[in-house]
Amino acid sequence: MSKINPILNNVVIKPLRKMSVAPGMEKVRKGFCNNNLGLINGIAISSIILKDGLGCYMYVTQSLNNKKIPDDKRKFVAALDLANGGLMIAMQILLHMTISNKLVQSKMFNKLYGKYFSRSVTKGYQAILKSQDKYKNMTGQQFHAAMDTIHGKAVGAFSNITSLFAATTIGKRIIVPFMATPLADKTKAWMCRNDKPQEISPETKNTYNEAKPENNKKEETKKA
Repeated sequence: MSKINPILNNVVIKPLRKMSVAPGMEKVRKGFCNNNLGLINGIAISSIILKDGLGCYMYVTQSLNNKKIPDDKRKFVAALDLANGGLMIAMQILLHMTISNKLVQSKMFNKLYGKYFSRSVTKGYQAILKSQDKYKNMTGQQFHAAMDTIHGKAVGAFSNITSLFAATTIGKRIIVPFMATPLADKTKAWMCRNDKPQEISPETKNTYNEAKPENNKKEETKKA
């Protein structure tokens, strides 16, 4: 533990302390304390996008400097990494902005869970509550105000879950892989726009028989 504590202090505790007093953190703290789901969701998506951006940069740099990849193939591999990373970031932002739209969320929530907040069902909830001594004096106005609060919280939670799921699963793992490979050729062309023609590496040359037609004819004559 004596060896772990200094590492923990330098790697986790000190950075977190500095981040806690950074500009803008007061607003973040208030947002979390007030359960501001929009702010919390935005921070979650932003952190994922920043992580993917850093990962994209590292993958591209690694591919361009990887000596195990033939020279004439490095930029294509790097272009694939760049296209994949760029599409992931763009698709996550797009899906988050689309799915988190209030009108879209309202329609999705009402279709899936609206029946649980219908008038006939809420009357049943109210009757159950009134049967308990603790809530027997609750007025209709108090009940409906509480139900409106519950409905708002449920829609907010549903919005956060679905937008995060759409961005990180549907966009990142399903849509992006289909688009990244075709886009890699265009990305490579952009990366190589100022490059001089490069010789093909012997490791990637086509190894089919390249004998001259005359030699092939002679061999066929001998066999006949």
